[in-house]
Amino acid sequence: FHSLAPLIAGLDDRDRHIIHLRFVEELTQAEIGERLGCSQMHVSRLLARTMKRLRAGLLETD
Repeated sequence: FHSLAPLIAGLDDRDRHIIHLRFVEELTQAEIGERLGCSQMHVSRLLARTMKRLRAGLLETD
């Protein structure tokens, strides 16, 4: 968690909000899409891109 926190803080507001909705509030991608006014597929793409960025950041810090 300590390694991940600064990486999450470095995300833009939308990506941070999506991460919060998915992993803290445990909403589905469809529910997130409804809240944000976009499709589940778009949420899926945004999450995949953000998770890839976070994984890369964790690998750099190791």
